Amino acid sequence: MTIPISYSEHSTQIGLAVQKLKQALNDHTAGGTPAEAAGIVIVAGNAELASHSLTLDGSVEPEGYEIRRSDEGGTQVLYILAADETGAMYGAFEVAEQLRRGRAFTEIAEGVINARFPFRALKFNLPWSSYRMNECFDLQRETVKDLAFWRKFLDMMAENRYNALTLWNLHPFPYMFRTAGFPKATPFTDEELAEWKTYWTALFRMAKERGIETYLVDWNIFVSESFREHYDANAISDESFFHYGDSYSTEQIKQYTRECVTQLIREYPDLTGLGISLGERMNDMTPQDRQQWIEDVYYEGLKQAGRTVKFIHRAPFSVDPLITRTSIETNGFLPEPVWVEVKFNWSHAYSSPKLLMTHGGSNGMEGYWNPAPQNYKITWMVRNEDFFTLRWAQPDFIRAHIAENGQDYVGGYYVGSECFIPGADYSHIPDSPHIHWTYAFEKHWLYYMLWGRLLYDPSTPDAVFADALTRRFGPSAGQPLLEAYSHVCKMPMALGSFYSFTWDFTLYAEGFLATDQSEYNGGKAFISLEDLLNGKTLDPSFLSLRHYVERLLSEQPVQDYVTPLQLADQLEADASRGLAALSVVSGESPALCCEKADIEAWAYLSLYFAAKLRAGVNCELFARTGDEAERSKALTWLSEPHAAKHWDDLIRVTKAHYKEQPLMHLGKTPFTWELFRQQVWEDIAFVEALQAPGK
Repeated sequence: MTIPISYSEHSTQIGLAVQKLKQALNDHTAGGTPAEAAGIVIVAGNAELASHSLTLDGSVEPEGYEIRRSDEGGTQVLYILAADETGAMYGAFEVAEQLRRGRAFTEIAEGVINARFPFRALKFNLPWSSYRMNECFDLQRETVKDLAFWRKFLDMMAENRYNALTLWNLHPFPYMFRTAGFPKATPFTDEELAEWKTYWTALFRMAKERGIETYLVDWNIFVSESFREHYDANAISDESFFHYGDSYSTEQIKQYTRECVTQLIREYPDLTGLGISLGERMNDMTPQDRQQWIEDVYYEGLKQAGRTVKFIHRAPFSVDPLITRTSIETNGFLPEPVWVEVKFNWSHAYSSPKLLMTHGGSNGMEGYWNPAPQNYKITWMVRNEDFFTLRWAQPDFIRAHIAENGQDYVGGYYVGSECFIPGADYSHIPDSPHIHWTYAFEKHWLYYMLWGRLLYDPSTPDAVFADALTRRFGPSAGQPLLEAYSHVCKMPMALGSFYSFTWDFTLYAEGFLATDQSEYNGGKAFISLEDLLNGKTLDPSFLSLRHYVERLLSEQPVQDYVTPLQLADQLEADASRGLAALSVVSGESPALCCEKADIEAWAYLSLYFAAKLRAGVNCELFARTGDEAERSKALTWLSEPHAAKHWDDLIRVTKAHYKEQPLMHLGKTPFTWELFRQQVWEDIAFVEALQAPGK
């Protein structure tokens, strides 16, 4: 006997969740179906509710759901009720999860769950016409062009309650169609273009079937090489035509882009919306000129399309909120709300849950939300340029972020990276028994689960994530693994709060790197002790090494700040607690060993950072006082058994399962932790060479 499930078989979304529900029921009732279980009924939408003589709880919102139990003739029927198919799908996922966690059918929790944010997006940079250029993008092209990859990726998104996929590249249009006015701007043959159209049509349809909106986001004044070859006698050379520079706009370019916008909306009816990234190739334009260009080209192209689509308006890099918000609030035709994207703490959101800067580090960005917007919502871009290889899981940081930044004017979040595509996994040693995943996002499954589930419902308890770990790695693993992750994965936020940064390549926490384009080769990106001494903090509640020593020597109070030594104590304590939690996890499966190795790596990074902070305090004290005892202490912290050993431990644990890999931050230099071992020891030489004051 099985438990029957009643639902509309015309709904692809609900059908997807029912597959998970059936699997959970089969596992749950392997020993026999409980007699008190009569069935599960899934109902979505007013018409279906009326046909079942059911009334939805009035508090259920779009994409929310209600779970209700009814005693019918001595047996229990479980109802999953929603105003829309997406909510019903999420409700079915929830019931399946509770069953997988071992909850009895008659104990499934009743109640109403609503989405915390209406916009819960993943940022995905495409590897063609890409904003960044590197081997790590090139090797993703075949994977990202494969619909089998997207099927799994979209399934993951749906189950984790993401409802928007934003696809980013410089100039997507030639990969999608040929315009009537500028046919030679598209370099593909008709057959090649037909393949591309099949690809995009299937991708947008698959997303829609899973309740996921799709947006194409481009960088405005860009055209294809073919356009420049055939339609621009004064074309910029390929070597000079990059994303950062003065405006490249002619009346032909404006007309071509308008046609592209219109044709895009007409040819792809399952595409939800379009986004613009106001600022690139507009360096010499005033804020008003930039906004006018968007109105003349994108707004007009959208108006001519004959179909209303949603719109993402990236906040301009040069801050003049009044110009942009006036344009959005008076446009009169864009559906509400428009999603206004703002980078949270520039390119490194894994620093602090406090909003300390936005793109460009500009002051005045608050003008977008004060006064409160009328017809748009702020959507925070949570950029990760800090860890691509090591798994990361820190649920309390995500909860704190949402609590701190979930004001009424906020519509949601984007989670993703500019410099990492979670497609083919190029970091792990191939053919290793560790590998139990096909794609990189499957390796980082917990990262995506944490953000998606907590953006939907921040009250989701840690037990949900611990149980997911238990199902993968055994009964002894779940809670200790999550606890270990939660401790050691504070390291990138500690570094990001203590060591100030700006754009993408100015910090890479898992490598202990900070670089810019002039410092790519030879492994010169390592954050040396001298860098830490010269560095400023991002978070003003933290004291830098030099400011701390200044206060110490002048006997100024420090109790209102996080000092370098307090941060070192916290890092060391977190590493110790993480390793202690890891020590109770039994089992030696290759998959579990790989997971544990990443936790160890974060712990050694934490211990290394802690030792280096302590050395920095002693080093600065020596530089100011000439006390040789302080120099001796600094050298001790930098040597064995402290910083040098911690870095060697990091090399040992990562070398066992990771290989050299391309990294945007290093250009053509492949990344490994071993690459920077020499720089670890150079810190010692730096301290030894210091002169006492007055000498």
